[in-house]
Amino acid sequence: MKQLILSVYRTRQDAALAIYQLLEKGYEKKDISVLGKNKKELSIISRDTGLKKPESGIGNTGLFGEIKDLITSMELQSEILWVIGPAARKLAGAEIGTKTDGLVVGLIGLGIPEEDAQKYECCLMNDHIIIMMVCERRDGRGIRAILEEHHAVAI
Repeated sequence: MKQLILSVYRTRQDAALAIYQLLEKGYEKKDISVLGKNKKELSIISRDTGLKKPESGIGNTGLFGEIKDLITSMELQSEILWVIGPAARKLAGAEIGTKTDGLVVGLIGLGIPEEDAQKYECCLMNDHIIIMMVCERRDGRGIRAILEEHHAVAI
């Protein structure tokens, strides 16, 4: 049976160290997602860990998407979610801190209770980075231990 594990970090360095250790222990890149609103920080994590580049969602195509991507890159921060990894398909480009169908709805759709989803969104609005991993239930305890070793923030 599968389970979803999320862990919050204040710095990209802590997040990258947690990812390195997961990879050293044999977990696969394809199972690791990284969420944040700072594209530059996620790009550095991507480069340093060998994960895919951050994506900002389906709405980021065409000329308008290119302009939006350029503006977001220049500002370094956005109110949209950037995602590395498999969660990009469902969450990349979600709006953060809005009352509309944004990130909270996406997280609820993944099975996260609404109250927790709102807390995760608040962490992202405060420039934290989230590592999200789908794993077999039997691996959950080991993954949590690795993630907590690297200054994970309790929510």
